[in-house]
Amino acid sequence: MARPPLSDRRKAQTRLEIAQAALELFLRDGYDAVRAETIAAEAGVSPRTFYRYFQAKDEVLSPIVTRGTETLAARFAARPGDEPLADAFAAAFREMGASPAGPENATRLIRLFTDVPVLRARWLADLRSIESTFSLVVKQRTPTPLSDADAELTGAMLATALRIALERAASRDATTVAPAILLDEILARLGAGAGL
Repeated sequence: MARPPLSDRRKAQTRLEIAQAALELFLRDGYDAVRAETIAAEAGVSPRTFYRYFQAKDEVLSPIVTRGTETLAARFAARPGDEPLADAFAAAFREMGASPAGPENATRLIRLFTDVPVLRARWLADLRSIESTFSLVVKQRTPTPLSDADAELTGAMLATALRIALERAASRDATTVAPAILLDEILARLGAGAGL
């Protein structure tokens, strides 16, 4: 697969830097107290540049989700071809735990998504693209041809398992359990038929 042009990579990097600045501001000051102009200043860009990349403040964290999803999908695709899908997905997720932006450090971001209603709506919308990304990997990894519907269903189940694991790990009521352990439990339950 060819690398995107340099200009596209720079745009993606700028979007991610703005998103990371926004995340820190939201965590420090609260979502409602932070204006788009404040995010732009913190990221070192003009408000006009902010609005070139994002239509509204609620979109600003999506590049963090996209980057994490792309990394997870790439690791999932790179797992050994004979490894069962659930095992490959869980192993790819655990591999991400070693990086600073990995799932073990996603708790603050997910807590923000679940605590702020407008961000929760955006998180749920972003999950649709996550499902599509995982569906493509599922279709590539499966030795026997899969229908589009089966690949979409499997991708959606993996995205849902990931969402539940991350949200449960980030829950203020939860005991401290690593997202990777929760994901293993959820995937095992799905593999057993999830009580259906």
